[in-house]
Amino acid sequence: MNLPHTFSLLKRESRGARGRMLFFVACLALGVGAVTGVSALVASVRNSMASESRELLAADVKVTSRAPFPDWLDPAIEARQPVAVTKTIELATMIAAPSKVAGEPGSSRLVELKATGPEYPLYGSMLTWPEGLSIADLADDEILAASELCGALGLETGDVIKIGGQDFRLRGQLQSEPDRLDFGMTLGPRVFLTTAGLARTNLVEFGSRVKYGRLIQVSQEESAGDLKAWKRALGREADTTARLQVSTHREGQPGVERTLRNVERYLGLVALLSLLLGGVGVAQVVRVWIEERTQAVAIQRSLGLRPRDIMQLYLVQVALLACLASLIGCMVGIAMPILAATVAPDFVDPTSVLANPWPILLRGFGLGIVIAMLFAIGPLTAIYKVSPALVLRAQAAPLGIPKWVQAGVAALLLSGIFAAAAIQADSAMVGATFSMALLILVGLLVLGARFAMWIATHIPRNWAGLYLRHGLSSLARPGAGTTATIVALGLGVHVIASLLLVESRLSRELKDGVPAEAPSVFLVDVQPDQWQGVQERLHDHGASYVDSTPVCMARLASIDGRAVRDIAKEREGQEGRAKWVLTREQRLTWQDEMASSNKLIAGRWFQDDGVREVSLEQRFADDLGAQIGTRLTFDLQGLPVEFVVTSLREVDWVSFSINFFVVVEPGSLAGAPFAYLASARVNTEEEQSLQDVLVAGFPNVTLLRLGPMLEKVSGVIERVATGVRVLGWFAVLAGLAILAGAVAAGGLRRKREVALQKTLGMTRAGVALFLGVEYAAVGLVAGLCGTVAAYALAWGFLEQQLNLAHELNWLWFPVFGLGSAAIAALCGILSSLRALATKPAVSLR
Repeated sequence: MNLPHTFSLLKRESRGARGRMLFFVACLALGVGAVTGVSALVASVRNSMASESRELLAADVKVTSRAPFPDWLDPAIEARQPVAVTKTIELATMIAAPSKVAGEPGSSRLVELKATGPEYPLYGSMLTWPEGLSIADLADDEILAASELCGALGLETGDVIKIGGQDFRLRGQLQSEPDRLDFGMTLGPRVFLTTAGLARTNLVEFGSRVKYGRLIQVSQEESAGDLKAWKRALGREADTTARLQVSTHREGQPGVERTLRNVERYLGLVALLSLLLGGVGVAQVVRVWIEERTQAVAIQRSLGLRPRDIMQLYLVQVALLACLASLIGCMVGIAMPILAATVAPDFVDPTSVLANPWPILLRGFGLGIVIAMLFAIGPLTAIYKVSPALVLRAQAAPLGIPKWVQAGVAALLLSGIFAAAAIQADSAMVGATFSMALLILVGLLVLGARFAMWIATHIPRNWAGLYLRHGLSSLARPGAGTTATIVALGLGVHVIASLLLVESRLSRELKDGVPAEAPSVFLVDVQPDQWQGVQERLHDHGASYVDSTPVCMARLASIDGRAVRDIAKEREGQEGRAKWVLTREQRLTWQDEMASSNKLIAGRWFQDDGVREVSLEQRFADDLGAQIGTRLTFDLQGLPVEFVVTSLREVDWVSFSINFFVVVEPGSLAGAPFAYLASARVNTEEEQSLQDVLVAGFPNVTLLRLGPMLEKVSGVIERVATGVRVLGWFAVLAGLAILAGAVAAGGLRRKREVALQKTLGMTRAGVALFLGVEYAAVGLVAGLCGTVAAYALAWGFLEQQLNLAHELNWLWFPVFGLGSAAIAALCGILSSLRALATKPAVSLR
C-alpha cells in the first residue's frame, strides 16, 4: 500500500470520529507530556544541583597530587580548552605573630597554608572582613587569615606575621572558603596568600609535605559525560606517569558527596519511570480506540485489506496523533520548570533550560513519538482478531493472531523499551535491567489479572448482593479486557507508589543531612591537663554535644614485616592515594566503644587481650592493601609498635563528627604523648566569647568555627530536598492524571453494555453501581499488584543504589490499594455518564 493511498484511507477512516480523536490526542499528550515534562524538570534540577556542587568544589574539575605535577599536565589541560585554570598549593607550617610585650617573643601557631592563583575560587566566593576581599586583591607580601586565628593571637589588620622567616602583612580576616568541608581532618586554621608570596618563604622544597592542586572551569555546555572524559583523559595519562587524583563537581565534597550522588540516582529513577507513565497512557488509549473501531476494521478486511495493511494505516494515524501530542507535551514540559520555580525558586532554575531548550525539546519529542509507537503496537495486533464476518452479523468468533506476529511485536517492544531506557539513563546496563524488571512486573500483573478472573468465575450464586456479585463476575466476561486494564493500571500504580516511597525516604535522609548534633566548633591541640578546664569553659557557654578524642601522631613503618619505603617504591606512578596512605603522618586514636557514625563491616571490635588490635576505615584499608589479620607497625617517636587489623569500619563522614582512619585498642599506646581533638555545638552568639576565654586561659588551643560551612551545607541540602519533593510530586500528579485518563478511555466503550443491562431491567443507578464495583475490583487488583512491585523496587533501589536503610512505611500499602480502587471506580463512572444515558433500544438495533 503506497503512501498517498494510506493517507486517503486515513482521511476517510477518521470521518465521524474526530471528536473521539481529540480525546485520544489529549490522553496521548498527557502520556507523552509526562515523559517530556519530567525530562525538562530533571534537566532543570540537575543543572541547579550542578551549580550548587560547583561551588562546593570551587571548580568543575579538580586535580590534586602529593608530589609536584609532571610537565605534561598543564599542556594536557590547556589542550582541552578550559575556560579558566588556577593553581593551589597547601601545606602545614608554623607562623609567628608580632610580640605584644617588648622584649618577649610573639605567639606561634600551626596553620594550614594555602596559596592560590588570583582566579580562585572559580565558583562560589570567599567570605571575608573587610567584605569583598579576594586573592586577586593580595600583594605578594599580604595574607588573609582565619578569623579564629586572629582572635587567638590578637591579630589586627596591618599586623606583620612571619611565615618561613618572611614578613607578611595581615590584609583581612577569612570567615569561610567555598571548598573546605573536611574540618575533621584539619591541623589548624587557614591562612591564604598568593603563589608568588609562598615562593618567598622557600617552604616548598624537596621533602616538604605539600598538596598540589589545579582547579579547572569548563564551559557550561559541557555535560556530565564531558566531565567524565576530562577525568578519563587525565587519569589515563596519570596511570603511568604521576600519582594524581582527579575529581569532578558531580562527585561532591566530603560530607555532601553521598547526598548529591543519591539525588542524581533518584533523578535517573524518575526519568526511567516517566517512560512507563507515558507508555501506560498510550497503550490503554490505543487499545480502547481499536475496540471502538472494530466495525470499521471488519469493513476494511471485507474490502480486501490485509491485517498488516490496516495495522500500517493505524500506525500512521498513531504517529500523526503522537506528533501532535508530542508538540503539546513539549510545550507543557518546557513550562514545568517555570511552574516548579514558583514553588522552589532557590533550587529549580528554569533559565538554564530556557537558555537552550532545543536538546530537551528534541529529546522529548523523539522519546514521545517512540514511546507512543512502541506501546501502540501491542494493542494494534488486535486487528488480526477482527473477522470480516462482523460486517454481516453483530458477533463473530475472533480470529487468532499469528505466532510470528506476537513474537515479532514482543521482541520489538522489548528492544524498543531497552533502547529508550538506555537513552534516558545514559547506560545500556541500566536499560537492560529496567527492561527485564518491566517484563517481570508485567508478568506479575498478568498473573494477578488471571487470578482475579478465576475468582470471578467461582463466586457462589448466593454470595453477597446482586450488584456486588455481578460486578465481580463481569471481570471474566468475554471482551472485558480485564487483563489489559489491570496491566495498564498496575503499571501506573507501580510508578506512583515507587516514586512516593523513594521520595519520602530520600526526603527524610536529606532533612537529616546535617544532624542536629553536628558540631559548630572544633578545638585543636587541647593538652590532657587542659581538657577539664576547657570542658568547664564549654559548659559555661552553653555548649552541647561535647565530644573529645585523643590524637597521637605516628608514622607507618611496615606492613606484614615489609618496610613502607620498599612498598612505596613499588607504588611509584600509581594513581590515587596508593602512596599517600603509606607516607602520610598517621593520626591514631583509641576508643572503648565504636563511634555512632561508624559501622562495623568486617571482623570484630577489640576483644583479644593477646595482641594489640587496630580497626581501619574500609577505603583506607583498601588503599593500604590491608585486610583482617594484616600486621601494621607504627613508629611513635622512634619506638616501633605492632598492631593486628581485627576489624574494618564504614564511616559516615556526612555526620561531621570526629572520625579517624585508624583506631587502636585502648591501653595499647599507654605513655605515648597525645593531645585532644574536641568538638561541640555552640550558639553563634557565644562563639566569640568562648574564643576569648580560651585564648586567655589556654593560648595553645585553636578554635575552628564551622558555622558558615554548616550553613552552606544545610542550604545546599535544603534546596536539593525541595527539588526532590517538587519533582517527585510532579511525577506523581502526572501519574494520577494518566491513571484517570486510562480508566476514562475504557469507559467510552460501555454504550451497548449499558443498553443491554437496561433492557434486562436494571435502573441507571443500578448500572452505575454495577460499573463502580467492576472498576473498583480492577483498581484494587491492579493497585495491590503494582504496590507489591513498588515496595520491591523501593527496597532494592534504596538499599543497593542509595545505600540507605529502606525504612518503608507499610501503612502506605492499603492506601495505595484502596486509593487505586477508589480512583478507578470514580473515573470509570464519570467516563460512563454518557453511556448511562443510553436508551435500551440501542441493544435491539
